[in-house]
Amino acid sequence: MNLVNPSLLTASFAALASAASAAAAPAPEPKPAREADRRPNIIVIMTDQQTAGALSCAGNPWVETPAMDALAADGVRFTRAYCPYPLSGPCRASLITGRMPFETGATDNSVRPSAEALREGIGHRLSAAGYECLYAGKWHVPEVNLPDSGTGFRRIARMGDPMLAAACDEALAGYDGRRPLLLVASLLNPHEICEYGRHETLQYGELAPFATEECPNLPANFRPSTYAAEALTLERTASPRYHDTYTFTEDDWRRYLYAYYRFVERADREVGRIVEVLKRRGLYDDALILFLSDHGDGVAAHGWNQKWNLQEEVINVPLIVKTPKGCGPRGVVNREALSNVGLDLYATLCDYAGVELDPERYRGRSLRPVAEGRSATLHDGVFVETLLSGVGMRGWSLVGARYKYVLYQWGRNREALYDLQQDPGEMVNLAVDRRYADELGRMRKALYEWGVRIGEQRLIRNLRPYAGEAGTAD
Repeated sequence: MNLVNPSLLTASFAALASAASAAAAPAPEPKPAREADRRPNIIVIMTDQQTAGALSCAGNPWVETPAMDALAADGVRFTRAYCPYPLSGPCRASLITGRMPFETGATDNSVRPSAEALREGIGHRLSAAGYECLYAGKWHVPEVNLPDSGTGFRRIARMGDPMLAAACDEALAGYDGRRPLLLVASLLNPHEICEYGRHETLQYGELAPFATEECPNLPANFRPSTYAAEALTLERTASPRYHDTYTFTEDDWRRYLYAYYRFVERADREVGRIVEVLKRRGLYDDALILFLSDHGDGVAAHGWNQKWNLQEEVINVPLIVKTPKGCGPRGVVNREALSNVGLDLYATLCDYAGVELDPERYRGRSLRPVAEGRSATLHDGVFVETLLSGVGMRGWSLVGARYKYVLYQWGRNREALYDLQQDPGEMVNLAVDRRYADELGRMRKALYEWGVRIGEQRLIRNLRPYAGEAGTAD
């Protein structure tokens, strides 16, 4: 089966020519050393709506991601990283503030985090600590582009994937190296799948024609799980603009998957261009580089597209950490450490920048011990929240080492329990199986206690009847 897109071959040859030209160019002058400040430069590269499995280094045969794979080969790839909320605005508010979306008030794409939370945003934190903070690309907190002031960052580019590498190159040409650097490069893709699913004009050009025979197979968990939540059926019906896939045939879904992976490849090409800029400017080897996405996509699992729900494909995101040269292992895949990328990115950046955080206020944990090979685990459980906006229903999830618990506010089968070791596709809801009553009770209690810690009254009310059940999450 031939999956090669002619336009991608053209882009690949162009990239090779560019790389050859760069190799022939004279080496850049080294930046002045910071005599007293040994803190690393920090580079954060983000995509939008990329599920964790959309990487060729993760064993996916339907997508080619050489740039992302190269980062993974130079660092640690975390397979169990989760977004705090499967929607761009709330998740990005969490990434910037280090707090859960509920705590900041940013519980939908159009809602601004509290002024207090923004004052403690990562741009302000690291600027105060002496970092030069630059931002390129999509912001969405809630403005699509970074505001001119009030964030601690200096905007070097508006949203526009093809422009980011050049904008980074231009900004870094004037970087004198006297202060450590925080650079965020935030891409839109593979978010173009949203426009593709709605048959709208694509932001960065249409895909080359392709045949159904070239398209991926449907996932093994394409069908709904047993005792699936009624909430998801109601949400599909209430939000036809976002879930107009109810008319899809199986071939339509396969075409959706093909398109999705092409948008991932568009993002990968831009990641490669950004990394090439860092290498050409002499900043790659000694930098801390973090690659992640804000949330995933349904990718046809259980017949779901887009985001919002709490299934693995939507909330499990790619996370790669490349430590400065000589500071950590290379080419490691960590399958144990549970991470909430919203809380943990903030904690990690503060750790490397030497900024202390109040653990009672910030619940994230630095990825540094795992990325540097000094630990294998991080959290005992990861908490995720959501709003099914079409029906106005909250949902919550607790992901443990083995089991995953999901709760929606109302509707039939509003609870789910999955054994992710035995059932990674979440096909069998164990919440109705009496043999798992003890595990269900432990997960309920742990989620209730989390609600108490962050003051989420709706979650507390939903789980108060179970508050006395013993045990904690894995």
